[in-house]
Amino acid sequence: MNIILTLATMLSMLIASSSAELRQIGAWVGGPGTYPQPTRSNVEAFQTLQNRHLDLISLFVIWDINDWNWTKTYADIASENNSTLVVTWMAEGYTTPQIINGKADSYIKTYAEGVKAYGKEIWLRLFHEANGDWYDWGIAKSGAGNTNQTLIDAWKHVVAIFRDLGVTNVKWVWTTNVTNSGSATFTGWFPGDDWVDMVAIDGYNWGTTQNWSRWQSFSEIFTPAYTALGVSEKPLFIGEVSCSEQGGDKAQWIRDMFEAIPQKFPRIFALMWFNQSKSAEADWALNTSDAALNAWKECVSKINIVDVALASPNSNPAYRRLSAAPMQISIFDLQGRVLLRYPEPFRPKKNKIGTFGHGTIKNGAEGIFVMKKTK
Repeated sequence: MNIILTLATMLSMLIASSSAELRQIGAWVGGPGTYPQPTRSNVEAFQTLQNRHLDLISLFVIWDINDWNWTKTYADIASENNSTLVVTWMAEGYTTPQIINGKADSYIKTYAEGVKAYGKEIWLRLFHEANGDWYDWGIAKSGAGNTNQTLIDAWKHVVAIFRDLGVTNVKWVWTTNVTNSGSATFTGWFPGDDWVDMVAIDGYNWGTTQNWSRWQSFSEIFTPAYTALGVSEKPLFIGEVSCSEQGGDKAQWIRDMFEAIPQKFPRIFALMWFNQSKSAEADWALNTSDAALNAWKECVSKINIVDVALASPNSNPAYRRLSAAPMQISIFDLQGRVLLRYPEPFRPKKNKIGTFGHGTIKNGAEGIFVMKKTK
């Protein structure tokens, strides 16, 4: 059995931050029923499906309906899975003028206090796809009174509440859609890099599922929004993406996407698949065909796999610097389940690091490992 270890944040930054490359895979995992959630069983099922650990787990949280206690259930699942929870925080029932005027402040403050008490990092996607007309905060939403400026002011209002309460474990994700509705533009409502931690794009290949849609490549769909996000220097990822089977070859579309990203979209560091087919929309699930699923599995198997050479203290200066500090080891399988954990920190010798790096972790299995620095 091949074994892979979770990458310590510090080491991954030292090794990978200098290069622009796709290195994280995430998903809205879907599951049985009309309203599935990222339960342990649904997360494990998706990881088994793709034969790869999920770096990012998507959750949709509706204001007033879903509080922090509800969210925490899934934050804990993500944490136990060694994944980051990406919350799409949906201000349903509120327009941006209402938010600016404080109508949602009680909910926002209570949620912020819960996040702060939780302590672990989560990502919040606030006002996603506001350049559309389908959400209450959308610029093109009829009668809502939302404008570029009210979106900016509402964003700053919410972020300021978190900052004033001393919440430091949130990464703010600003997300545009690949199409614009009405007078909206991709970035007219961008609040500026001082107010966001990351930017993202949502987009789908609807194929011929709708009377207004046609088959489009990943590059056709994402290039305009990607280009527009040149206004920001923040890290960029794909918050939602999927493809229908209707109108083309889904498997080839997936392969072409993974080929296009490093060539044409070098800023993209993560990709999140929307894994739930909807009768009113399209067949978004990953396993709509064996060909599509196999294409995805083939492509994601190549993402974020650290070369064994990185584990050698003699071959990587960054690793040598880390190896001087106390370390702690956790070993996980591809589904993120703990196989082995050394609970006590220790200071390894260089020859021991090399031995682990060359795959004698368990029963002679070939493996990759990373040491985690302890406080």
